[in-house]
This record gives sequence, C-alpha cells and structure tokens, in this order.
Amino acid sequence: MEGRYAEGTIEIVTYDDHELGPADPSGIRLLSTITEYHYTGGISGTGHHAYLQRIGTANTGPFLVMARFVCSLGGKRGTFMTEGSGTRGPRGPVDVDWHIVPETGTGELAGVTGSGKVTTTDDGVVRYTLSYEVP
Repeated sequence: MEGRYAEGTIEIVTYDDHELGPADPSGIRLLSTITEYHYTGGISGTGHHAYLQRIGTANTGPFLVMARFVCSLGGKRGTFMTEGSGTRGPRGPVDVDWHIVPETGTGELAGVTGSGKVTTTDDGVVRYTLSYEVP
C-alpha cells in the first residue's frame, strides 16, 4: 500500500444539539449532536457525524465523535467510518484528532486506513488533514 495525504475544507450542512438531561449543579451539560458536513478537497462528499459532548459554563468542553463518510477519497469512491475526540469551542466542535475505523471501507475504499486532524481557524474556516492508505 502506498501512503497518501488529503486536505481540504469542511462546510456545515446541518447541526443539531440535544441536551441529555438537566445540567449538573455546577452548570456542566451533556449534549448529543448530530451533524452533516460537506467535504471538499482530497475528500469530496458528505460526512454524517454523531457527537457526545461535555459542555461547561463557558460553552466549551471535550467530545467524542463517530462519523460515516460517503465520498471519494483520492479519486476512489466508497464509504468508511471514523472515530475521534476533540474540544468544543464556544461556537461548536473544533480541534479534532480522528482515525478511520479498520474494516469499515466499502467500494473502492475497501481496506482504507488512516488518521488525521480537523482545525478551525480564527476566521471560522474548518480544515482537515488525512494521512491514509488504500490497498
């Protein structure tokens, strides 16, 4: 397998937070968030994400995320799933470390592996990087 690299931007299509029970006495909340993102660049397509977030009084905190991508990656079409963790800023999830879940690739992406990062710039642009291999 040959190592490859993808990068690009992410745009929010839908973003829906749901509180899971009341906040605790210190104001910490637990949120479930469902999103759909449009990816451009090395990944071209849609990502469907599910977040579990612990949010403090400053509207920030850590989260876990799972996602399914329906896309082309380096010109190959298929789907794959990812898992990751990161930190939510006051305006939403940012700064994510993620990896492709083994054995979830389909179509031309069967066997894909890799890991990457998502960052949000100060001007609100969401960027991703992914180092990956496809058999």
